[in-house]
Amino acid sequence: MKYRVLGRTGLKVSELGVGGHEYRRPLPTTLGRWGQIDMEKFMETQPERTRLIKRAIEAGVNYFDTTHLEEAKSLGLALRQLEPNGEIHISIMLLWPFSKMAEAPRSKWKEIIVAEVEEKLKLIQTDYADIATILMPERDYKKERLETTLEALHQFKSEGKIGFVGSSSHELRFLVELMRHFDCFDMVMIPYNYHQQEARDLFFPLARALEIGVVIIKPFAWPYYGIPFMRFGSVEGEEGSFTAAQTSLRWILRSPEIATIVAGMNNSAELEENLEAVAKEGEVDEELLDRYLARAKSPRGKKMLKEMLNDEAIDIRYFAERALKDS
Repeated sequence: MKYRVLGRTGLKVSELGVGGHEYRRPLPTTLGRWGQIDMEKFMETQPERTRLIKRAIEAGVNYFDTTHLEEAKSLGLALRQLEPNGEIHISIMLLWPFSKMAEAPRSKWKEIIVAEVEEKLKLIQTDYADIATILMPERDYKKERLETTLEALHQFKSEGKIGFVGSSSHELRFLVELMRHFDCFDMVMIPYNYHQQEARDLFFPLARALEIGVVIIKPFAWPYYGIPFMRFGSVEGEEGSFTAAQTSLRWILRSPEIATIVAGMNNSAELEENLEAVAKEGEVDEELLDRYLARAKSPRGKKMLKEMLNDEAIDIRYFAERALKDS
């Protein structure tokens, strides 16, 4: 495992991190519709996720992102059982805090932030998280809501309960303007992949100037949101040293501004594949990624999207329908 510094946080994080969204894929963990979780069934699958996290830690992974409640709970249960010796860095997420503030009187705004941070700390079974991340600050944004949120988070920092403040967003232009005006985040989580390259010119220069740590999401979900590009079949020349997923990860890591990638891993095999991507040496075949992109956007790719409407995986069905509506 190789490590990079997460901007001005100074944290040395593994190039490959672990996110939580993959927990929502397996059918036994859902109620039949994307986003709904049957917690009883979810907990029945906890031993498998604990084994995945154990292997990741053994391989040197030290960065874990948690977004939804079940993700934080699952990681907390795993770490409590594993009791890792090495340093583990965890990001907790404040889910759309400005939208929650929009529905509450101003006198309750700070309570909303305090309650969510305390809830997430309880779920991961610790009294400290390295980063508290604001999800989608562009949603229902107002300057006063940002100020209240930052005030509450800085209080948690002074109490030693969080280390740094971050943000996660797909709206990079909004995030850039927010950072230029307020320089309020120590790290950001943003999408970046072969199809979605906006961050390279729009955000990376600002990240260098302000020493903002960069965590990458959606390394595989392109060109259609939520669907791994590998689902559209093989292309000529992919029989080389790296798999399609490994090529995508290695292409992303060519950018020095990036500290880590929180890649989805639904099982141990996918974890091992991703681990190999950062361990191997070799050149990245960008033309191969271009062929994958062309295949996914071709008429055949559009036909495969329609076929995915009957896929056994709930998330694939959900995002295929979304992609077809958007196209």
